[in-house]
Amino acid sequence: MVYGGLIESITSLGVVSSAAASDADTMKIVTLGVANLIGGLFVICQNLVDLKYSVGGGSNLRDQVDQYGELLGQRKHFLLHATFALLSYFVFGLVPPVIYGFTFRKSNDKDYKLIAVAVASLLCVILLAAAKAYTRGANKFGKYFKTIVSYVIAACMASGVGYAAGHLIKRLMDDFGWFDSKPGPSFFSPEMISQNLAWASN
Repeated sequence: MVYGGLIESITSLGVVSSAAASDADTMKIVTLGVANLIGGLFVICQNLVDLKYSVGGGSNLRDQVDQYGELLGQRKHFLLHATFALLSYFVFGLVPPVIYGFTFRKSNDKDYKLIAVAVASLLCVILLAAAKAYTRGANKFGKYFKTIVSYVIAACMASGVGYAAGHLIKRLMDDFGWFDSKPGPSFFSPEMISQNLAWASN
């Protein structure tokens, strides 16, 4: 569950934050969040397969490290591990777009939606980071605290940088007039006809 959900929870939070900063409507933000999950599905499946067949490096047997064993457990339970990793990937990855789409629907206040997304996502990150510290054999509060704080900082940075980048890129495109969705006047519109007549008379 930690392997599938922790990083995707942070990534999905960044995607939703950057999309919201660009003034996209709710439907587009939810669509981007779900599309990001579907696209990343192929990546996590490939990573799971690579882990299953990975061989630790080292010149002798003692130096070899079983990455699969450290991250997931025994290889004979691969199907169980992959199932829970993918479920965790979808469940925690869907939290930001679902929370954004289905909270404050009447007011549609973007700021309130983002606050709700941030709170829910940070709770997920804290839960999964604590679980990761437990699976790593943490036996002191300091190790739990260090692991949780490091991932919370990563989530805040991903969300903050994504929001700032989305806002600045939108301003840049607005200033240059790129991708303007407003259609120009038709050649046979009254304005264009009057302009053509005026040009012809001159």
